[in-house]
Amino acid sequence: MPVGPLVSVIMSFFNAERFLEQAISSILDQTYRNLEFIMVDDGSKDQSWNIASRFGQLDSRIRLLRLEKNQGVSSACNGGLKIARGKYIARMDSDDVSLPERFSRQVDFMEAHPDVGVLGCGMRYMSESGKLLGVPPQFHGDLSIRWHMLFESPFFNPTVMMRKSVMDQFGLKYDLSAIYGEEDYELWSRFLLFARGENLSEIFLHYRLQSRSLTHRYAVEQNETVTDISTKAAAAHLPDTPVSVQEIRSLQDALKGVSSPAKRQRAELMPVYFKIWDEFRRLHDGEPGLAGLERDVIAWAARMILYPLSQPHSSQALLSLTGRNWKWPFYLLKNIPYYQARRRIGW
Repeated sequence: MPVGPLVSVIMSFFNAERFLEQAISSILDQTYRNLEFIMVDDGSKDQSWNIASRFGQLDSRIRLLRLEKNQGVSSACNGGLKIARGKYIARMDSDDVSLPERFSRQVDFMEAHPDVGVLGCGMRYMSESGKLLGVPPQFHGDLSIRWHMLFESPFFNPTVMMRKSVMDQFGLKYDLSAIYGEEDYELWSRFLLFARGENLSEIFLHYRLQSRSLTHRYAVEQNETVTDISTKAAAAHLPDTPVSVQEIRSLQDALKGVSSPAKRQRAELMPVYFKIWDEFRRLHDGEPGLAGLERDVIAWAARMILYPLSQPHSSQALLSLTGRNWKWPFYLLKNIPYYQARRRIGW
């Protein structure tokens, strides 16, 4: 007899024959057994459907859906959500590998923390051939997740488990207008209006990097989609502090340092950065973890001002920062390992 609540694992796939078998096996080999595996073929033209069907004949936990035409990840996942029966919804991609203890640990945490509606975990990058690579940094604590959600996705897409009762109560599903691989980010930006988020620090997924991925093929379009989602998230979560699309875009470019012009205007963006932070801090005043998050925010501000040193207005920005919090050099030194980790993976 299965022990624990039912988990509905949703995985859409499109022409994924190369790595699909390994991805499927990693779900069926989970130590947590009480799951249904909903696989949605999004109009594949290769052998993906045959591979999925073969597994379906061997394991009764598999439920197969087939779309005649490719409709995109959002539509395919919504089809899976319609028939999902589990207490929790787990996401999975067709080229990644979930480690055996993933669902067991995530269910245990969700059962012990009923206020958490979205739970991610750590992951490690791997090459197309399966060689294990670096580990990206992640955010921990609901406040940190909410803050970073205003600028980027605070979860790794295929690591997430969601509480279905929250989705049902507030009618949450994937937005068909969110494309280029950012449909999950858009959903979480709305999910966090109604429930808390968290990330497990342990690594429970290997994320495969592919040269033909959406990130590589549509980098410009993906950045535009992220900016649009972030701007809408800021409007929803900080309704009394209007933030423009251009302000969000400039901050995202500056935070990631994607171009020399963006790097050279970091100091000039400090008023915008702290306008957003001050409103966020006001809304969450008194909540656990706010002081620690503020130290990280100050450290980020110092790094943006100091790198590169040739920025205009950097002296004025540093003076303003010192007036706000004179301890910023100590906060900056404390965060050096985090910055080094982001630099290693190109963030």
